[in-house]
Amino acid sequence: MPFKIKLRRTKRYNVLSKNCFLSRIRLLNSSEIQCTLSMDSTGLECLEAVAQRLELCETHYFGLWFVGKNQQARWVELEKPLRKQLDKFSVEPVLYFGVMFYVPNVSYLNQSVTRYQYYLQLRKNVYDGQVHCTVDQYIRLAALAIQVEFKDYNLFETQDFLRECMLFPVGWTQDATLLEELLLKVALEHKAVSGMRPEEAEVLYIQEVQQLDGYGQECFHVKDSHSNDVTLCIFFMGIFVGDNHGKSSASFRWNDIGNITHNKSAIVLELNRKEESVLFHTDDIENSKYISRLFATRMKFYKENKICTEQPITPPTIRRQPTWSRSSMSRQQA
Repeated sequence: MPFKIKLRRTKRYNVLSKNCFLSRIRLLNSSEIQCTLSMDSTGLECLEAVAQRLELCETHYFGLWFVGKNQQARWVELEKPLRKQLDKFSVEPVLYFGVMFYVPNVSYLNQSVTRYQYYLQLRKNVYDGQVHCTVDQYIRLAALAIQVEFKDYNLFETQDFLRECMLFPVGWTQDATLLEELLLKVALEHKAVSGMRPEEAEVLYIQEVQQLDGYGQECFHVKDSHSNDVTLCIFFMGIFVGDNHGKSSASFRWNDIGNITHNKSAIVLELNRKEESVLFHTDDIENSKYISRLFATRMKFYKENKICTEQPITPPTIRRQPTWSRSSMSRQQA
């Protein structure tokens, strides 16, 4: 009779799951990729992994963000471990790739891949209503977007495919009659730009949006020193304060600001010439810390690269942090 040996069951450990995690990143074309990162990988390493997939070298304009526990977008701090930030602040482990540093002129964007990703971001901003357009401007932008993504008018027997495209803000599509009228105008405008190369239409799209109100702005609701509710907005030229009616009540160009810090729940702008500080109050310390750090990062980028602080004839070479190289490509395979 053969012996029956009972083996004691032991717990199995997955080395990969203990030392690595899977990061999901949603791209600007709404597709999603996954990257395997170590628990100590920084946000920059994740951004470099995304850049590899996109064959993007000019990563200095882009960043990663996630939805925070206050349901607000929160940018990843690239120099710090990514997993810790997600565990502490995010509501879901999904990252979003997007433009973090907007520029005043398309000539700053040297490569076609960069311009295309930049175009996708502006396309999304227009659709989400983050920039303010007239109806005619929406129609013009919609026609250019179709030329970029579908090319010439005469390639299609009908324009029915336009109904499936995300061309206008969501609220506009609820009225069927209005939508049909708009699509007809878009089709006519698309016919007018037929023959234009997609790359050229892409540049024109960027240039059109760069002239619109709201372009490149990121805003936060705070209180001023008199406890009035105001909107604190940052863009490539500096910081401005908006009142409840959307009008700018004060503005600070980058050269006006010496430093941006926080003091408990207050954001502090230390001005250069007046030797004084301007305070804005948030609802908690963590929020003021995040906003002040974000503003300081933007100011440093624009000052170092002399964007809207000096006006060079030719845009300079932009630097933020080292981008991916062959060594990092082999290290960051997903």
